[in-house]
Amino acid sequence: YNEYKSYLRMSHIVEKIKKLDKVSQIKVSVLLGAVVGDAAARPLHWVYDNNALKSYIKGIEDRPEFLSDSKSPFYTLRTGENSCYWDIAGVSLSTINKFENSKFDYYKLCETITASFGKGNKLGYDLDARQVYMKKRREGRIDGPIIGKWLSGSIIEFFENYKSGVGTQPYGGSKIKETDGFCASLPFVCKYASSDDLDKICQQVITTYSSWPTAVSHGRVACLIIKELIASMGTFQLMDIKSKIEADFPDVVRSLEAVEDCIRQDMEHVPAVLYVFGSPCYNPGSFQGAVHAHLTSSSYSEAIRKTIRAGGCNCSRSLFAGAMGAAKYGIDGIPIPWIEKTENAEEVVDLAIQMLQ
Repeated sequence: YNEYKSYLRMSHIVEKIKKLDKVSQIKVSVLLGAVVGDAAARPLHWVYDNNALKSYIKGIEDRPEFLSDSKSPFYTLRTGENSCYWDIAGVSLSTINKFENSKFDYYKLCETITASFGKGNKLGYDLDARQVYMKKRREGRIDGPIIGKWLSGSIIEFFENYKSGVGTQPYGGSKIKETDGFCASLPFVCKYASSDDLDKICQQVITTYSSWPTAVSHGRVACLIIKELIASMGTFQLMDIKSKIEADFPDVVRSLEAVEDCIRQDMEHVPAVLYVFGSPCYNPGSFQGAVHAHLTSSSYSEAIRKTIRAGGCNCSRSLFAGAMGAAKYGIDGIPIPWIEKTENAEEVVDLAIQMLQ
């Protein structure tokens, strides 16, 4: 009975989104698709031993999402909770709703990051626990994953560089290669998709988390892809982005061409990630893996499932693939049982609708 009530509540959320205008529907769906994709992968996050991952999903290879037991070797959360990648995006989403007259306020973003991930935060991040784990790892005496949230290295670098507002921009670390900056930018793309200042805003947000050139360039192009998908109501052909970015982002064009090569060779997704793009959190591999999953799938759920099976940093890739898939297939493309299993889903939808009002 409780499960039925929960299903009805999720159905009501979907219907609430469908009452919005078409563009707003796509924007809210993008954010919902991202949070659900991240949550679906979370129990298998950062499993780099592919043989171990295969053993965890033996018999359920076709439905590896929302595994009941957390198998991440780094941290343990309840199934349905989100990784640091969505939490970074979620902090941006909540910040936007604090802006006066919807005007981008960079200082407010930085202050919200500080409050959300610093000491005494309500999200449950514990830097000390992470540091103890990393010390044990260096010494070869790990005794299991930490219980609770895993604080991203980009946040640690941000704190060191921001210095409570008296540091020097950019605050993002020069050696942070991950996709945190794009994750943080995703709500801003949905909010300011039609603004001429979008790329400028995204660049500033991305460099808050990373100033490594490859992470910045791939993050900015990921934002442009989402922008084009929103503007086209999901019909944008992803590889058409190459002609729009060839002058400014030749490195990203090369990354996309590598994805095309794998598709031409009819390479399956898992070997493409493991042996060509790489499964870690780093760019360009994370960007490429998400794009490949999107382009070689015919549904939202197919893209997320193959991303999970490829292991490694599948949360960050599932977040991006989920955003793209939701833009293409719409709210009906996200399975309602998946929305139901994502603890954050209802709050994200409410915040997204509020952001667009």
